[in-house]
Amino acid sequence: MREKDVNLPCRIFAILVMLFLLAPLVVIVIASFTPTALITFPPQGFSLKWYANIFGSSTHFMDGLVNSLKIGILATAADILLGVTAALSVCRYSFKGKDALLNYYTSPMYVPSVAFAFVLLQVYSQIGGVPGMLRIFIGHLIIILPYIVRNTVSVLHVFNWTLEDAATSMGATPIQVFFKITIPLARPGIMAGALLAFLYSFDEVALSSLLSTPRFITLPIRIMNYMELTFDPTLAAISTLLILASLVLIVLMEKFVGLDMFVK
Repeated sequence: MREKDVNLPCRIFAILVMLFLLAPLVVIVIASFTPTALITFPPQGFSLKWYANIFGSSTHFMDGLVNSLKIGILATAADILLGVTAALSVCRYSFKGKDALLNYYTSPMYVPSVAFAFVLLQVYSQIGGVPGMLRIFIGHLIIILPYIVRNTVSVLHVFNWTLEDAATSMGATPIQVFFKITIPLARPGIMAGALLAFLYSFDEVALSSLLSTPRFITLPIRIMNYMELTFDPTLAAISTLLILASLVLIVLMEKFVGLDMFVK
């Protein structure tokens, strides 16, 4: 039997699995253009009014989007500073307890978001007067830190530290070595971790639902609240836009980082 014939069933199975995974997304995208108030497939016509409803003041989706972007960008930017510093501390130097310190940095990955949010909620209730944005920001700052640390560590583990010594011997200052040698070589891990951290923060529901306030609600919580009151194609329309945004991010990941970085 030829190798091509042996691989044929595997290829057919892979195609069927991909179709199974993509079919719900295709249904959502097509159903978002239905003119009726009920989600129907196939749609009985074509309309963009549900996309226009996303930007209406009654749904508050745009307010939630702005809040999610604020939290995601600020938490990711702050964690880049913290995560890169933490990764350098466990990769650049050899000391007793290094593995324990790395496990400490990545420990938020192993704690359920609901349990962590409940603890933060108890702390905030005792302090009192903590703004909603700050409540969610602190929570996201902690839970997305491991993604930046782990991806940066994966690059620094194979980092050639003699390059820093070579640059120093040629007269470069420690600051020049850091920004011209260390950071550029570690950039793939930093960017991969930052993208994963931002996506996780943007899509986080459990922690945000417990820590949000009426004045500060993120987009996933807005969608959940809207779903409780009504179920129309607006949800399919906003899901389509989020799918499109995810595809754009995937293209950017492949262009600037490479998707194989996430596999590593």
